[in-house]
Amino acid sequence: MTGTPDPHEAAARTPEPATASTGDAPTNASGRRRRWLVNGVKIAFMVAVVVAGALYIAGKWDEVSDAVRSMDPLWLVLAFLSVVVALVLSMLSWIVVWPAFDVRLPVLRGGRVFFVSQLGKYLPGSVWPIAAQAQMAGEVGLAKSSSIVLSLISMLVSIATGLGVGAVLVPFIDPRLLQDYWWLPVVGVAFLVCLTPPVMGFGVRLALRVLRRPDAPFSYGWRVGGSSAVLQAGNWLFAGVQLWLVLIGLGVDPARSFIPSIAAMSLAFALGVLLIPFPAGLGVREFVLTAVLASVTGPAVAVTAAVLSRLLYAIADFAMAGVAVSVGRRDRSRP
Repeated sequence: MTGTPDPHEAAARTPEPATASTGDAPTNASGRRRRWLVNGVKIAFMVAVVVAGALYIAGKWDEVSDAVRSMDPLWLVLAFLSVVVALVLSMLSWIVVWPAFDVRLPVLRGGRVFFVSQLGKYLPGSVWPIAAQAQMAGEVGLAKSSSIVLSLISMLVSIATGLGVGAVLVPFIDPRLLQDYWWLPVVGVAFLVCLTPPVMGFGVRLALRVLRRPDAPFSYGWRVGGSSAVLQAGNWLFAGVQLWLVLIGLGVDPARSFIPSIAAMSLAFALGVLLIPFPAGLGVREFVLTAVLASVTGPAVAVTAAVLSRLLYAIADFAMAGVAVSVGRRDRSRP
């Protein structure tokens, strides 16, 4: 006859439910706090750039509203489309360098990282796009240290090709400009030399050493460097076409303003990037555009074209970022 089981023995035989170790709780809590902090920083960054962009557009609208109302809308539409093409080419110039770091980035995901991070240029200091790219690039498989180096390479390509294109075209506008700005070809050639694989490889190793990071896989060859430079030169071409279309809408002679427009935009952007404290080259770009365009139009029209061009770029920057985020979400939602 079997006796009644002892409840104490039954309790001893019953396995206790598995519980997480006490050491995991602080780890999970710190992980959640870190995620909240990262998400909070992202939200604050986006709010800051949206507010900065809105304030910028609102502040400049009064300066060009009369000119916009007097222009044929077709010129503005064509100019805006040229800005979009220029931005896409700039993004592709950045993406083709990723394989040098042994990372293959799809265009859609690359567009999301590029266009969203570029909104940081509307905040004071050129470090914000680099910081944003470093954060977002980590989400697509690139180490933050490599992302910082990649951003610096992109800036170097942008400056070198911009100065190179501008220096080549300036003598065709007015030889006296080259006498006043004789240093442009010198600086342009120096930056172009930096794009060669031997110099670039040395620079990347030096940058990683300064960042106190181990050497990353880096296979930057002539093909990668050439592709990036050609795409960036295409960016300057369409950027200049955008300014040219704006000038046509303002009544400037199309034949005389085509080459000055391309030279002005390439030099304005390149010099704007060099002056870090100015958000998106604010003030620098307008000064350069006005100086280069002085040979084909008066100061008032040149300033109006410069401000209107910046507004078109601001609208396109935010529009492309919005499209990239929307497309990226749909791409991630697919099974």
